[in-house]
Amino acid sequence: MKSGSSSDRWLALFFLAFSILIVFVWIPLDTETGLVEKVRRKFVIGDALAPTITGVIITLGAIMTWLQPSQGHTFTRKNVIWILQLLAIFAISLIIMRYTGPIVAMGFEGGGYRPLRATPPWNYIGFLVGGTMMIGGLIATASRRLSIRGFAIGFATSLIIALLYDMPFDDLLLPPNGDV
Repeated sequence: MKSGSSSDRWLALFFLAFSILIVFVWIPLDTETGLVEKVRRKFVIGDALAPTITGVIITLGAIMTWLQPSQGHTFTRKNVIWILQLLAIFAISLIIMRYTGPIVAMGFEGGGYRPLRATPPWNYIGFLVGGTMMIGGLIATASRRLSIRGFAIGFATSLIIALLYDMPFDDLLLPPNGDV
């Protein structure tokens, strides 16, 4: 194992700090309920459950990355460009995810998007389009080429995630519908 700071260690440190910020600052400030709530003798998912699980998974990944033997690589210009590309994909995809449903709903009568956001197909529109763009964009960046196959994988993955989250829980709104 080489000593010194490698780019992997810096990345692990960044994501460890990021996950701690998520779990101990953002979630308590942004959510009004706990991990699980008891409503009328029934347990329901609280607002904090999904982001807390995400924060814990990021923490575990950061710790595992930190504990790997250092390869001695340092940050290069290519590393910075790669990270900026990933951040751009995430930002653009989340913006698309947030605004697709309301924009599509403007073309229909019925009082806007808010009353529709919990009903199919409206509750899936933003998540599927944004998720497809995110996963397809990540595949395109990793493979260094755009492909229909990459975006098809993105759509299928987004659909599976949406169904796994939405089907078993009556009171769960897919992102970003809770914020709209």
